[in-house]
Amino acid sequence: MLFSKEKWDNGKQISPFVPVSSSLSFQKMQAPLDGAEQQFLRPLVGDAMTDRIQSVCDNMPEGDVLAPQLLQIARRAVANLAFWHDFDALNLRITDQGFQRQGSGDWQGAYKYQEDNLRATFKNRGFNALDFLLDFLDDHLAVYPEYKQSKCYTDRSCAIVRSPREANQFVFINSSHIVFMRLQTEFRTVEEYDLCAILGEDLYKRLRRWLDGSEEFPECICTLNQFRLACADYVVKKAAARLMRQTGTLTERGLYFEAITAGSYGNETMSQASDKQIGDRCALAEVDAHRAEASLKAFIKNYMGDVVGWQTSTGPLRDNDDKNAFFTM
Repeated sequence: MLFSKEKWDNGKQISPFVPVSSSLSFQKMQAPLDGAEQQFLRPLVGDAMTDRIQSVCDNMPEGDVLAPQLLQIARRAVANLAFWHDFDALNLRITDQGFQRQGSGDWQGAYKYQEDNLRATFKNRGFNALDFLLDFLDDHLAVYPEYKQSKCYTDRSCAIVRSPREANQFVFINSSHIVFMRLQTEFRTVEEYDLCAILGEDLYKRLRRWLDGSEEFPECICTLNQFRLACADYVVKKAAARLMRQTGTLTERGLYFEAITAGSYGNETMSQASDKQIGDRCALAEVDAHRAEASLKAFIKNYMGDVVGWQTSTGPLRDNDDKNAFFTM
C-alpha cells in the first residue's frame, strides 16, 4: 500500500491530500485506501507500474526529482478516491447491533449539503489526480517504461485518438481522462461505420495495419501521424456530436448552464439546459463534424492520392487545378 501504519503519524501521512483530524487512525482507513488502490490505480496503470510506485514508496531513490512527484500524485488520487468510494461506510460504525452513526457532544454530524459537497470534492480531486498521473507518465515514458505494459497504454498507442490532450485539440473536454474514456465507445462506432465509409474499406484496413505496426506506411507527402491526426479530427468531432445527442453534454449529468441565484447557498447554481439550448449545441457539433469530414477528404486528395490510387469509396479524387471543367445536364 502507498500508505502504511508505520508512517501514518496520527494522520500526517494523508493530511497533505485530505485535511483530516489527528485522531483518524490507520485502522479506520486501511480498507478504504487499499480498496481505492486496487480498484482505481492498479487497473489504470497496470501491475508493473503500480509495483514501481510501491517501490518508490518503500525506498525513495536519492537524487530522483521525479519519484517524489510520482508518489505524491498517486497518493492524492488514492486518498481522495478512498474517501469518496467509502464515504458512507466511514460515517458509520458496524457492530453486533447493526449500523450506527457516530457522534459526540462537541461535534455534530454534517448537514446533507455539506456531505454532498464533500462527496463531489473527493470524487473530482481523485479523478483529476488520476488524470494528472497519466499525463505525468505520458511525459516521462523513458523513465517509467513499466507504464507501457498497461492495457491503458497499449490500447491507446494503436488508436486513432490516443489521449485526452489530443482529443482536446479538436473538442474541448478540459483534457479529462474521464470524459475521454466515455468518448472511447463513440470513437469505435464512428471509426467502424463513418470513418470506414469515408476512407473506403481498403484504406481503412491499411490504416489499422499501419497503426499496429504490421505494415509499413508508404512513402508519400505526409507522415502516418499527420494522416492519423486528420482522421482524429473527424472522429473526435463526430463522436462528440453523437455523445451530446445522447446525454446533452460531455459529462454524465446532462447539459447544464451556470447561473447566479440570489439567496441560494453559495449563490451559484447549475440549471439544466432547455431543449432549444441542447438542440443548438448538438446542431453546432454536427456542423463541426461535417467540416472535419470535408477537411479529411481534402487531406486525402492533396497528400495521399498516390497511396490510394486517386480512388476512394466516395469516388475518384481528381486534381482539377488549372483545368477547365464542363458540366452538362
